[in-house]
Amino acid sequence: ATLIVVAIILIKEAIERFFNPQIIESDLVIWLSLLGIAANGFSVLLLKKEVGNNMNMKSAYLHLLTDMMASVAVLVGGLLMKFYQVYWVDAFLTLVIAIYLIYMGYDLLKDSTRVLMLFTPNTIQVQQIVEAIGQIKSIKNVHHVHIWQLNDSEVHLEAHIDFNEDIKLSEFDSILTQIEEEVYHNFGINHVNIQPEFGKCDSKHIIVQD
Repeated sequence: ATLIVVAIILIKEAIERFFNPQIIESDLVIWLSLLGIAANGFSVLLLKKEVGNNMNMKSAYLHLLTDMMASVAVLVGGLLMKFYQVYWVDAFLTLVIAIYLIYMGYDLLKDSTRVLMLFTPNTIQVQQIVEAIGQIKSIKNVHHVHIWQLNDSEVHLEAHIDFNEDIKLSEFDSILTQIEEEVYHNFGINHVNIQPEFGKCDSKHIIVQD
């Protein structure tokens, strides 16, 4: 969200400078951009190997990468202003950087919103999970299913399971272990919370938050 807010501010500034170009101290711009390229470039190299599927690291990486690219653009602009007195390029580059920020920030904002709102991950097909669990012996019905992503590495499953018979607690523990192994190895779900039921009169529909 921060990236998009910054982009909107930059667009506003760019439009104002298009209509009111300003003479800029190009030497200062060039030296500061070189410093920015060096600092941000070093940080980008450090974080590149750590990005993976970590949303926080990805966000930090994109911030630094964007800063570095912005510094490169500013350097080009500084050189154009110094040698060709093309001062409108400052507003143009600001606009380009802002559009890039919106483009990069949108997907990250969408993914983080899904996590915060406890939505079911796009990569998981709930019906497939229900069918896989339903094939385990003694299970009659799987319902009230809720699957959500807690963070970058944890996906949780919560469900009610109706059994064919009134099983013992020790038998349920054995079945629960089978369920945990099934959903972990085949669907990447690493936390399972099951409510066992026998002959309970309630809705047997699958309920999914999506």
